[in-house]
Amino acid sequence: MYPYPFNYFSSIFQFKKAFANRKLLSWFQLIFTSLFLISLTLIPVALQTAAKESYPLDTFIDQVFQPLDESAMKELSNHVQIKDGQLTYDSHFGVQKNKDGQVIIGHHKDIRPGDKLTLYFDKDHLLISKSKKELAAIRYQAINQEALKDKKSLSEAISKDWFQQNRLIISLFLLLVSGLLLTFNFFIVTFGASLFLYLTKKSKLFSFKKFKECYHFTLNCLGLPTLIAVFFGILGQPLTTMIMIQNILFVLFLVITFYRTHFRDEN
Repeated sequence: MYPYPFNYFSSIFQFKKAFANRKLLSWFQLIFTSLFLISLTLIPVALQTAAKESYPLDTFIDQVFQPLDESAMKELSNHVQIKDGQLTYDSHFGVQKNKDGQVIIGHHKDIRPGDKLTLYFDKDHLLISKSKKELAAIRYQAINQEALKDKKSLSEAISKDWFQQNRLIISLFLLLVSGLLLTFNFFIVTFGASLFLYLTKKSKLFSFKKFKECYHFTLNCLGLPTLIAVFFGILGQPLTTMIMIQNILFVLFLVITFYRTHFRDEN
């Protein structure tokens, strides 16, 4: 018999072996294998996050672009120049308000952000605040003259500059959220399936006797689906698609194993 972890990998490609080799690993090895499978699914997420150039700001600040209505965009496109990260404003009508918030353009000593959502286009940065609390301070880089042509372009430029200037923190946050989601899905699937299989121990029709056997068998069934899901993730499929592929293939592997073994030992 192969040593660990080769004995685990030898059990995940064949349906009968996945069932027959359900007693090989210790609890420590099972826990380590669980952590390994979760970490494996994080690899595509990490690669996709590292490749990002932008991330929508409105996923973190609700309705952040709503104050950029038609009148605000007209004022920005007609009276603002942004060159070399510096904004110049050739008008004195520097405040645009609507029901969602306000847009302040240019440096005004007598104007301060209020309680509503405020986008303050100062000389060298965009300050976003709400309830007099600063939410983001973004230097002008992708926010340039070309970005002022319409709301979509400006929203994308703001998101890009915000992401680039806070890349490490945002990337770590996205990885943390993805890791929690993957871990939650993993334990729902493994413990749910293991508990269901464990309930069959009193039946003489099946060979499961201990919860450890059920959990080990579940990990064996999850190995190949996880590798396939990771492969699709590396090809660029989003996290939700990876989880769907992993879960569907796991159920399929479980069903085929039941069909081939009836969950009974050959002897």
